[in-house]
Amino acid sequence: MKFTLVKDVKGDTLMRPLLGGLLLFILLFLSSDILYKAQHLGLTQSTLTQTLYGNEEEYIEPATTDFMLELLHADIFFMMMTLLTLSTVYARLCQNPRLRLTNINITMITALLSLIFLPLAYFLSAHFVLPYIVMFYSWHFMALMMAAVSLYYLLMPQKSDL
Repeated sequence: MKFTLVKDVKGDTLMRPLLGGLLLFILLFLSSDILYKAQHLGLTQSTLTQTLYGNEEEYIEPATTDFMLELLHADIFFMMMTLLTLSTVYARLCQNPRLRLTNINITMITALLSLIFLPLAYFLSAHFVLPYIVMFYSWHFMALMMAAVSLYYLLMPQKSDL
């Protein structure tokens, strides 16, 4: 995490391609996470409800507690690593302090709420399915936007660079 110590990240010949690669991998991870969850868990209200609670008419078993705990465990780890790294890079590259603070906080809060709403939907009530889906898409959209903007700030010269 040398980029947290380097003063001019964009001017450092070693850090610029490393951060560019990191941001590309974050974009790839976030995109593949959406596709993976859509395929295995379901990201519409009907498909997620069917995955969590099953469907007797279509002979679909409900998700097991072990599956949910493994999913949450992996989500917490990958979310933490992705968001903390992305937030650090975004905070170094984004010049507007108010925008930087707002975007990082919204992303972190929606990610945390998605982690809370999924177990609530599974263990308590189907009323939490839609809030989970909204929070899931919200934090992914915000994180994708932060990664894309960071990549733009890293690769494109800004007025302050000229």
